[in-house]
Amino acid sequence: MATVVAGTYERFVFGYQLDGLPGSSGGGGGAPEVVRSFTLDAHLSSCKSVAAQGGFIASGGADDLIRVWHHNPDGGLADIGTLSGHEGNVSCMQFHGSDPTREPTRLVSGSVDGNIIIWSVGQWDALKTMKAHRGGVHALSVHRSGLVAMSAGADSHIAMWDMKKGRVAHKTKLKTKPELLAFTPSGNSYASVAGTRLTITSAETGTVSGVFDAPKRVMCMAQAGDDTLACLGLEGGDVFGYDSRAPPTKPAFTITKAHPTRVKCMVFPVDDAERGPVMGGPGGGPVCLVTGSSEGTVRLWDLRAVGASGGAAARARDMGVDDARDEPLAEATGGGRFTCMAVMPTQLPKTVVEAIGAEKDRDPAEMKKKRKEMKLRQAEKARERANATQPARQPQQKQRQQQQKPKQQQKQQKHQQKRVEKPDDDDEGFEVVAGDDDDDEPPRVAKTAGPAKKRKVKEASGVGEDGPLVPRKAGFKTGKKSGGGGVGGKSYEEIATAARRKGSGVKKGKPSRGFGKPSRD
Repeated sequence: MATVVAGTYERFVFGYQLDGLPGSSGGGGGAPEVVRSFTLDAHLSSCKSVAAQGGFIASGGADDLIRVWHHNPDGGLADIGTLSGHEGNVSCMQFHGSDPTREPTRLVSGSVDGNIIIWSVGQWDALKTMKAHRGGVHALSVHRSGLVAMSAGADSHIAMWDMKKGRVAHKTKLKTKPELLAFTPSGNSYASVAGTRLTITSAETGTVSGVFDAPKRVMCMAQAGDDTLACLGLEGGDVFGYDSRAPPTKPAFTITKAHPTRVKCMVFPVDDAERGPVMGGPGGGPVCLVTGSSEGTVRLWDLRAVGASGGAAARARDMGVDDARDEPLAEATGGGRFTCMAVMPTQLPKTVVEAIGAEKDRDPAEMKKKRKEMKLRQAEKARERANATQPARQPQQKQRQQQQKPKQQQKQQKHQQKRVEKPDDDDEGFEVVAGDDDDDEPPRVAKTAGPAKKRKVKEASGVGEDGPLVPRKAGFKTGKKSGGGGVGGKSYEEIATAARRKGSGVKKGKPSRGFGKPSRD
């Protein structure tokens, strides 16, 4: 069984269960079915991208957020949380792991803000933010090795990234803006789509190995198996498959009128992560294909039953039918207007299942004891590291203390001199009065009778119990009325209150069209 995850314009994310896949090891010999298994109220606005692998499901929306769930084989869903780091629509995402039979370790996301963020799966920390393209990131693809990745942007560039260093290794500018981009299954080449043209380029040399022109604009792309076959969904509702070994004008297969409107997304179903899609279809590619469209329908296709020999084109030619169309194996209706799609096996990877089984068999008391021992070992290691670094720091600390002693002695002498009262014959200025009980108390200033001439005395600007919580900013002068920090005799609190009443000066955003104009009442 396989699970297909599809995002919609209406902010929802739907899950569909695929049963009875032709040639599948878990098909069970039953009739193929496409059944909706779950519905998620994912975002505040449209869902722009989805990714699924190893039980994890992620969706990116027009609300600049990424939502993450975990899907269990029994149909249960756990809401892991929300990731916020982008400042624009999250247009593309992909999970990556060193082994498809294990859980992924990274999530890579691209956004209209032009940035690519690498997230850690499990801790869900933003490990790296890379400035990728001006105007936004249209598509991204991570190599199976995890060492490099590629991205396509609104600046008409395709960038190759060094994922170890987190920087651009190479950039290529195209004549037209690339809208779709993906590494081939082997990783030796990559496929890019701009308008109606599909281009296959070598990832090592940069040479073009194939160019195919579709009859209409390409809306989505899928690849599987070897590097020879690429499947394209078109704006008119047709699906074309191109084989790099065949002439560019001759498609490997064609699904005529797969959907009444544009084909927005497609995937090759996978029910075994280790084995991958079931092969044996046209051009040596996969047997099955899943497509979704703007009218809210998900359809499952057997590619062996379509094409030039058994498809709508042959029936139309033999029977004279103009509006002939191919029939799917199964379909599910009632969904939203689909925008994106991802697929993963319903069953969790074997290594994950074994780890979960081993965890269940363990004694809770024993596990609690082991966790306590682990914390103690970590604390002991931390103390050892601290003790190992302390001897190296002691000589430096002693030198600093020896250097500070003369300065402290000089300060104490000056302080004692200031504590001596002035003689009676000098009545000018201020008299420094010493504290009665506490010798460490700072000097207090008391005014004495004398001429109008005054000496300026600088007060310590330390932060204490009676001092300000926020240090005074430079440029604020002492006012006469309040005695505190202010401008023109006004206190800092009065200025801040006036600023809040007046407003910050920033223009207020216009109300959304969905809420209408605010009333004057």
